[in-house]
Amino acid sequence: SAVCECGYSTHSINTNENEVYTDALESDFLRLKDFNSQEDWDRQVWETPPVGTAKWGRNHTAANVRTNPGPPAAEGGVEGSDPGLQLWVSSGVPEGGSVPSGEVATRRRDMLYGSFRAGIKYTGEHGTCGAFFWQRNNNAEIDFEFLSKLYTDPSKADLLLVIHAAPEVSRNDLFHPTTVPFRPDFGYHEYRFDWTPGRITFYTDGKLIWETEKGVPSEAGGLILNHWSNGDPGWSNGPPAKDAHMEFSYVKAYFNTTSDAEYKIRCRDRSKPDAVCKVPDQTSPPEPKKSTTFVSPKKGLPEQGGPAPPPPQKVTPDATCGGSNGYTCLGSEHGDCCSSYGFWYVLAPRFLFLTLYQFEWRAM
Repeated sequence: SAVCECGYSTHSINTNENEVYTDALESDFLRLKDFNSQEDWDRQVWETPPVGTAKWGRNHTAANVRTNPGPPAAEGGVEGSDPGLQLWVSSGVPEGGSVPSGEVATRRRDMLYGSFRAGIKYTGEHGTCGAFFWQRNNNAEIDFEFLSKLYTDPSKADLLLVIHAAPEVSRNDLFHPTTVPFRPDFGYHEYRFDWTPGRITFYTDGKLIWETEKGVPSEAGGLILNHWSNGDPGWSNGPPAKDAHMEFSYVKAYFNTTSDAEYKIRCRDRSKPDAVCKVPDQTSPPEPKKSTTFVSPKKGLPEQGGPAPPPPQKVTPDATCGGSNGYTCLGSEHGDCCSSYGFWYVLAPRFLFLTLYQFEWRAM
């Protein structure tokens, strides 16, 4: 058995109920040195002309997505500013008519319901819009939106919670400004939304800020992080007077997918210890100087709160495998299939189906 093989248990703070999701995506951006070394996110490169009342277009470039790792207990990243994945918006009148901006998106587009969290510090430079959101298309989207032009009071700020749904759903039910008792640009905070069938719930630092049953998506999509400006006086304003950046310290997503075939193979016994991993709630601002808890075995680093990776297996020299010797048949001259009884076995393909029901087989 493996840690978390039967999923991840999340806690609904406002209802005190638990949900178990089959899959996880956890990204520790505080320790990420090379963006290309991770496999969950892609930089987005695209350009669009001005739309509506916007003065400029948007030009999302790879150069405006930067890593800024910080060692444990560090005040800042290697670039001197706050550590994390940085999405930049360039200042001044843009050459070519589009404002250089930054965006990344998950490679996975099969996320169907789940609990999604991000540690974010926004920019204090007025004239940008930032977002942490799930999206399938323009009619299926769940957003946290940040507008830096709204940040004028040192003790509070407005966030915009937005649902994109089919045109027949009233916009008044899908657009929800809310005031939080902190400035998003003064420090990191966790922004979280839980999406279940028929309901979406938004939190900041573990505190409920909005719940809605309107416009709830029912098909799969993926996560997007972006930071941009197009000079629209009704939204982003800008571009900013100085180059502006927002930081993401982490993203954690626990979700179901469009197919449970792999999960049914992976999850053998939910009653085993650690078969379902409990996901802790973040109920205070996440401090970058402290390691954030990750539960997925993919993280595999004790300092990050996850379990240490299992020791590597050795290729069998004598056709034995499994059992107590720790050998694997994968890559051996004897074949790639072995049994839990500690010996290698060859099966003619036409007898494989029957044999799988006669013995407990596993790939090593």
